[in-house]
Amino acid sequence: MDMIKLAFAISVAAAFALLAGCGSATVGGADVGVTGGDTLDLGLEPQDVQVADNADDVLEESDAESEADVDPQAGFIYECETGKRESCVTACGSAGSRLCLKEWGPCVPPTEFCGNCADDDCDGEANEGCPPNPECGVVVEPECPVAKITVVEGTSVDAGTTLHLSGLGSIAHGGAEVVVWRWEVEAPAGSGSAFLPGASSPEVTFVLDVAGQYMFLLEVEDDAGIVSCVKAVLVVTAKVYPPQDPEVGCADGEREGFLSVDQYPQIAGCFGGWEQPGVTPDTVVPTCGRQGGDDGGKKDGLGCSSADLCAEGWHVCETWKEVAAKSPSGCVGAVPADAKSKSIFFAVRQPSFNGSVCGEWGDGFNDVFGCGNLGAGLGPDKDCGPLDRVIASTQPNICGFNEAEPPLGPYECKGGSDSHLNEGALVTKKACQNSSCSYDGYPVGAWEKGGVLCCRD
Repeated sequence: MDMIKLAFAISVAAAFALLAGCGSATVGGADVGVTGGDTLDLGLEPQDVQVADNADDVLEESDAESEADVDPQAGFIYECETGKRESCVTACGSAGSRLCLKEWGPCVPPTEFCGNCADDDCDGEANEGCPPNPECGVVVEPECPVAKITVVEGTSVDAGTTLHLSGLGSIAHGGAEVVVWRWEVEAPAGSGSAFLPGASSPEVTFVLDVAGQYMFLLEVEDDAGIVSCVKAVLVVTAKVYPPQDPEVGCADGEREGFLSVDQYPQIAGCFGGWEQPGVTPDTVVPTCGRQGGDDGGKKDGLGCSSADLCAEGWHVCETWKEVAAKSPSGCVGAVPADAKSKSIFFAVRQPSFNGSVCGEWGDGFNDVFGCGNLGAGLGPDKDCGPLDRVIASTQPNICGFNEAEPPLGPYECKGGSDSHLNEGALVTKKACQNSSCSYDGYPVGAWEKGGVLCCRD
C-alpha cells in the first residue's frame, strides 16, 4: 500500500500544480476559482486512489515485490470535463471548436464565412463560394505551398466506410512542384486504423472503424524544401451503421443514459438492480424474464441478473469495441447533464486480467468497466477505447469505490479471498434494499446509481 499512498501524494501535487496554472478543478466537492468558468473533477479522494488500479493483485498472486507491478497513474486525472465544448484556434488560425470526450478532441474549423477575407475552413482558399468582396483587394499568392485534401466518399458517411483521400490537388508556387505529403489524423477513442499504403503517399485510404468524428490533416513540401504555411484540414463524421428505427432498449421501457433514442439508436443506459452475480461472463443470462429496471416489476433486482435490464433484442454491451461502434460519441452522452456527482455507473462486459487494463475474451473477469461519473477514471494507458470509468478493488469482498458501496451505494463484490481478482464475475447490485442507503442527503435503493449499457443485437 506504500506505493498507493505515494501515487496519491503525486496526484495531489499534480492537482495543485494545475490550479497554480489558472486551470480549474472540483476538489472534494468544492469548485475552485478558475479562468473561463471551466470545471474539472480531479477525483482525488483517498478511496478513489486506493482502487484506481489492481496493482496489488499481481503482487498477491506471485509474491512479487517489483515496483513495475504498481500503476504510477493510479487515480487518472482527466484533462477536461467530459462533454464540454470550447472555442479553439484551428490549424489555419480561424476560430474553431473542440469537444471533450476522454481528452480534448480535434479543433474543428468553422464553415467558410463570407464577411471577411480569411480562409476560415482551412481548405487553402479564402471566401470560396462567396460573392466577390472588393474589400479583400488583390489576393497575394503565398510563397509556400498550399495543401489541399479531397475525399471521394464525402464528409458524412457510415462507420466502416473506407475513405479515399487525395492530396494531389496541393499547389506549389514559382514553378516548384509538391513532392512530399505528410498525413495525420485525430480519430475517436478506440480507432485503430492507419493510412494505406502509408502516411507519406499522395493518395491514401483510411477505414473509419468506429463511429465519431475524424479530423484529417495534410502538410506538403515542394522540391525546394518549402513546407506549406498551414496544414489542410478535412473533418469527416462516421455515423453509426446500420441505421435503425429508434427503440428504448431498456427492459422497463425507459432510458436513464444516452437519453435520445434518435441520436443513440443502438445503445442505451439502463438503471436497475440485480441479485445474480456478474456482468462479464457468458454465463450471465436473464433470470427474471427481463422484469428488471428501476421502472420494472422487480426494480430491487431480487431474482434478476444484470442481463435482465436489457430489452428483448438488446444485450449488455460487449467490450469497449461495441460501445465505440454503437455510440457516435463514446461515453459522452451516457450521463445526463443534470446528474449528481458520483451518481451513475453503467457497466459493460469487458474482460481484464489485471491493473484495470482492458483485455480480450479469455483474459479474466477482473474489475468492472463502463461509462459514467462513478468509479475511478480510465486513462489512455488502459487500452479501453471510449470507456471512462472502472470499479476495482485491491482487497477481498469489496468493490473498492466508496460511493458505489453501502452505505452510499448498492454495488457489492463478495466472493472470498480472491474476489478482488474477479469483480466482473461477482458484482451484484442488490444492496440498499428499501432505499436503506443514502448519498448526498438523498436515499439510495438497489435500482439507483446506474446499471448497465445495453446494445442492440
